[in-house]
Amino acid sequence: MSEAVQGKRLRRAALLAYPAALAGERLDFLLDRSGLQGAERASLQWLLSGALREGQALREPLQSLLRPGKQDEQVLALLQLALYELRHGQRPDFAIVNDWVEASQLIGKTWAKGLINAVLRRYLRERSALDTVAASPSESHPAWLLQRLQAAYPEDWPAIVAANLQPAPLWLRVNRQQLSRDAYQRRLQECGHPSRTYAQLPDALILPGSLPVRELPGWDAGWVTVQDGAAQLAAEILAPQRGEKVLDACAAPGGKTAHLLALGATNILALDRSAPRLRRLQEALQRQGLSAELREADAALPETWGNQQLFDAILLDAPCSATGIIRRHPDILHREPDLVALRDEQARLLRGLWQQLRPGGRLLYCTCSILPEENEAQIQDFLAGHSDAVRVADPRCGQRLPGQDDMDGFYYALLRKVGTQA
Repeated sequence: MSEAVQGKRLRRAALLAYPAALAGERLDFLLDRSGLQGAERASLQWLLSGALREGQALREPLQSLLRPGKQDEQVLALLQLALYELRHGQRPDFAIVNDWVEASQLIGKTWAKGLINAVLRRYLRERSALDTVAASPSESHPAWLLQRLQAAYPEDWPAIVAANLQPAPLWLRVNRQQLSRDAYQRRLQECGHPSRTYAQLPDALILPGSLPVRELPGWDAGWVTVQDGAAQLAAEILAPQRGEKVLDACAAPGGKTAHLLALGATNILALDRSAPRLRRLQEALQRQGLSAELREADAALPETWGNQQLFDAILLDAPCSATGIIRRHPDILHREPDLVALRDEQARLLRGLWQQLRPGGRLLYCTCSILPEENEAQIQDFLAGHSDAVRVADPRCGQRLPGQDDMDGFYYALLRKVGTQA
């Protein structure tokens, strides 16, 4: 397929997906729906993620470049995508302008060719002045989120919103059952991809920018997987021991299940309510040469799956607002979660899973949220209602904010069940 045809496919997919993401649809679903694979999908993700992240910063110059009054929403979306590529793309400016002018045909807006051409060329003439009028990071955050961040983090909220708008580095976790981290780091270096380590995570490597996964040495052989450092901490904190019965309660897409297995867990049950997500989990494990018992089930209803079995260790990566991973998923900025429903679901999962933990066993509750009502407040409520639950002191637990140690925002609470084992 020629580069011209690939470029046209990319712009068509972007013009379909970008307005949908602005309306609140999940970016990962939109990427799947595009049908693009490999490098094409990676290019689409780069374009959409960047435009969503810089939304207000892209709209600001357009207000100066367009005449006052109501504008066609599809044309505005096209202009925002074009501006993002002009700011951050690697192709010549003239090629970017020409391709986005021609892309007006893809959305049935050929009447706007002249307008698009004029706006983009004027931007290029005036870009030094227009780009200095930068939007405040807080302007890119919706009111519902900004108000909660300001209330919860009166001193840290400016740093949080700034971190949310920065592209995330690429965190990798080396499959220690295949090769050592040092050996894989040497392979990366030989391929022209320098990386750095992180002391608290013995299998982690950090690359400064994005990279299509199939360009990673040994990807198909299962040598490595993409997993943020904050997500890697979960399995390290739970620390499964050989021979223990381990439950991964909300397991898909499987990064933490695979990590638990790589750390030596040999008896794992992985649950998820979604059959398609379980299939992705199975594929991820197979690629890494790992296996676990998988079951489609509601983890909060152990009577439907538990068979009265008790577990030594339970990982509950609870459904949440995902407000700690905005830098990776900027589409989160464009949809408001139902926090009441999420809190209810988190509490339901905690109650149900606690029944399946043996006395002396441990449960790790974690979320990729930075909102206290989903995290510390949720755990305080649970402890108040369960006299057989105690918090395990671990310096890695608590709230981690976005950008801290170049990681995503995450929360962890490690609980132990007191009592005498039968």
